[in-house]
Amino acid sequence: MNYENKPVETVEVWFSSEQDPGKESWFKGPQEHTYHLSQQANLNWVVPGPTEDEGLTTLIVSPELTYQKILGIGTSLEETTVCNLSLMSADERGSILKQLSHTEDGIGFNLFRITLGTSDFTAERFYTYDDMPDGESDFELKHFSIQKDIDLSIIATIKELLALAPDTLLFASPWSPPAWMKTSGSLKRGRLKEGREYTDALAKYYRLAIQAYREQGIPIYAMTLQNEPLLETDYPSCHMPPERQKELAVALAKEFTAHGLETKLWIFDHNFDEVWNYVAPILNDAEAGAGVHGIALHDYEGEPEVMSKIHAAYPDKPIYLTERSLWGTSGADRMARYFRNYASSYNAWVTMLNSRIAPHQWLGTPGPTMFIQDANEANRYWKSPEYYLLGQYSRFVRRGAVRIGSSYGSVDTVTNVAFRNEDGSFVAVVINQTQSAQPFRILCAGRQFTAVLPPTSVGTYRW
Repeated sequence: MNYENKPVETVEVWFSSEQDPGKESWFKGPQEHTYHLSQQANLNWVVPGPTEDEGLTTLIVSPELTYQKILGIGTSLEETTVCNLSLMSADERGSILKQLSHTEDGIGFNLFRITLGTSDFTAERFYTYDDMPDGESDFELKHFSIQKDIDLSIIATIKELLALAPDTLLFASPWSPPAWMKTSGSLKRGRLKEGREYTDALAKYYRLAIQAYREQGIPIYAMTLQNEPLLETDYPSCHMPPERQKELAVALAKEFTAHGLETKLWIFDHNFDEVWNYVAPILNDAEAGAGVHGIALHDYEGEPEVMSKIHAAYPDKPIYLTERSLWGTSGADRMARYFRNYASSYNAWVTMLNSRIAPHQWLGTPGPTMFIQDANEANRYWKSPEYYLLGQYSRFVRRGAVRIGSSYGSVDTVTNVAFRNEDGSFVAVVINQTQSAQPFRILCAGRQFTAVLPPTSVGTYRW
């Protein structure tokens, strides 16, 4: 998009609003909500000066202060979503992928998470790429195959997405090594068995998976070494302490180098509250740290502000928010806090459930997804407000953007985060979590504009 011919005094504005955020009622059918990426009248910059209300909330945007670079914003193509998409006609499936990825006819998602083997969000019996009968092992990985991913339309769906949006980046996360590598003898619970032979086998297994995807024409930009490595539960999972992940990171980096793979390695992939204890032993080790390209985080325990501390300790290791579904304006504000604390990406988890909240094998009841499919009529679907609220970020904050300085505001008025895109355009995402319309002004580089943001809404301001 080219903004060179737009008058410098013009500010473009879009609104999206919340409606029953996170409520199960969204699975019963579509609901009306006021704003859904609705473009508003342009605003004009004026010379700075006093306003009629000197108590007006003022957000100070400082373009000269630059922070982390943004890799992308997106969601997941886990097997639950792929299963529901596969039930649809080719036209409807293509329409949804376009609504996800297109920058004009959609919300411009450009970073997607996939799983290596099944996760808990699947319609299938849990599997990996080298499942063996009980009591048998396969250290030479002669039985390795991603045929299941082909049979389940995972490969075809990803190829369709890449054809629509070639600049899409994919990162992959495994939920469990093959059962024969684990102490539990199952994809559920357990740890990687002790011994370097198991570490090396797992590194080779992941290398083969990245190569197999590449052979399908699907490059994997990055992978996490283990989804939620501090969790053991009754779906695919594997407890992997930092000392073992350090060993795996070294082995996997060697595998990738030896086979000419440029896939980046992101460690941890779990919650804020445990990140210090986990990443320090890995990144403080010279050999392991050299092979690690980033830190992956989830937001189910702890607070985003820990990311600023991690960034200060390890400034050369970007931080990626790889899993968390958010709802409503409080979710939009939480996302602003991710970026204000050095997250270089954001990925929602699970894109489409059906109206029966299916299929999945998670142990709880999921909240509403961005797309919800009618379980009785596969080609019928509706979008929750979260699709549009996420779009307030993803359509306008493009890969390569940098976060710039801005005062946060307050939850009692408005909050925000601001960016500069590579094309020179500026974007401020402003959030009103209150039940009242909130007037505010933005002061930036010797000029100002005033605006009013409706109740429980998010506004994106681009200039």
